Amino acid sequence: MAITRSIRNKLFLLLILMGSIPLIIVIMASAINNTNSLEKKAETIGLLKNSIVSQHITELCEKNFHMLRALALNQTLISYLENPAPEFLPEIQNLLRDTNTIFHDKNLTALTGADANQIVRTDNGPLVNLSGRQHFHEAMQGRSFVSDIMTSRSSGKKIVVLEVPVTDKVNHPIGMVQRNFNLNVLQDFIKDYDTDDISIIIMDRQGKTIAHSDEPDLDFESESATDGRYKYIADTIRGDSGTLRIKIDNKDSIASYSRNWITDWIIVTVQPYNQILEEVYLGIFRAVVLGMVILMLIFVLAYVLSIRATKPIIEITSAADKIISGNGKIDKIEIDSDDEFGQMAAAFNKIRSARDAYQLESELDTLTKLYNKSTTQNIGKMKLKNFQNMKDNDTIMAFYVIDLDHFKDANDTYGHQFGDKVLLEFSRNLRKKFRPNDCIGRFGGDEFVVIIDNLPSIEIVNRKARDIKKVAQDLVVDGIPAGVTASVGVAIVPQDGLDYETVFKAADEALYHVKQNGRNGFYYNGADGIN
Repeated sequence: MAITRSIRNKLFLLLILMGSIPLIIVIMASAINNTNSLEKKAETIGLLKNSIVSQHITELCEKNFHMLRALALNQTLISYLENPAPEFLPEIQNLLRDTNTIFHDKNLTALTGADANQIVRTDNGPLVNLSGRQHFHEAMQGRSFVSDIMTSRSSGKKIVVLEVPVTDKVNHPIGMVQRNFNLNVLQDFIKDYDTDDISIIIMDRQGKTIAHSDEPDLDFESESATDGRYKYIADTIRGDSGTLRIKIDNKDSIASYSRNWITDWIIVTVQPYNQILEEVYLGIFRAVVLGMVILMLIFVLAYVLSIRATKPIIEITSAADKIISGNGKIDKIEIDSDDEFGQMAAAFNKIRSARDAYQLESELDTLTKLYNKSTTQNIGKMKLKNFQNMKDNDTIMAFYVIDLDHFKDANDTYGHQFGDKVLLEFSRNLRKKFRPNDCIGRFGGDEFVVIIDNLPSIEIVNRKARDIKKVAQDLVVDGIPAGVTASVGVAIVPQDGLDYETVFKAADEALYHVKQNGRNGFYYNGADGIN
């Protein structure tokens, strides 16, 4: 009885520890993972909103540019700029007014000569000289242009100007046509598109505010409305798009930024970081409450199991020995003890070792220890099935079929042992370039397959293909350059199919295309040639 009580107490304490410690680790890991996940989600949402705003800006600009270019090709307007004749002036005025009628707005449309003096304005305002304006000089260089915010010399209002040069028969600029951009259009758009927890700011090249969703009554006639108070954001960002942690209006925030390709304006989506923390804290609280409930269940379960486990040790050990012969399945346990539980642990571990050894031998390639062909196929089918079952899935998958170029030459030159080392070294280095959950397999010979899922963009597909090429090119074995390169055929899910046979066929055909076009590259349907 004393032995039984000893074993019972040890088992009870062990089960409590086995339940509580992993629970604490899971809660901590969940908090960290939740923070990273929410940050990534904030980045994705911000860049998506930026893309929509940028597209709206592009459409507005292209609409104006389209009409201005049509005006710039009008023969009457060109003739007037080459040889001003008063009788043409009324026709030109009507032409510009008709343009405004098409837009249904009150924006100014104006014609300016090569001397920088305005000739016609649709608002009947005073004609001004534009020699000091950048957009005029851009026109005289033969370029269309969208200006930054400026103050109108005739009205004193804040404006943005779109201009298109007017050229003669030899394509020499002889003047320009312009339209003033209505900033309220952008302000109204981002105000309607904004949400309570996300702000949108649009700045020109100089860092001046063009629109701000948190200021719905932004007065563009006010100097403060278009000041450079957010210029520090423009000075901080690097590249055309990205995300950074920064203080905005004294609040720690996540700012996702991008540039519009036509105007070079900066679009910034701002999300306060404290909102992410609030969601994390709420998740931790829920996890702790759930953990307490689970812990109570663990106490009860541990007590019940500790009683049941004190049945005759000899019978349980005998049962374990029978399982080794194939009568059952059991997971590995670890108990460091000199009592009867130690005997059971040894018996169960024999089962686990035998099973693992068998499974390892059946799943892995003997030489490289990568997945063999059968296992790779099964994993690929499983990943495709999971991909199809995901709801609101905006990710892609990539299948890479890899063939080592010139491997036979290396094998023939240095021998089969050297060839085996090439395959081993390539496998080791290839594994370093991918995530632990990515599938890397060898189909036989010098042919390999890599399957990766949950990819947000085609850019990552391209980068991983370049990594594969570099692993092959840089391969050195026993101090000797292997002299191999990699031809890579790529299939992308869902665009190349959703079932394994179809996707693999697309990757194989892409590999054949690479082989037929010089090797040492990668290709997929839709790519701009061999990369």
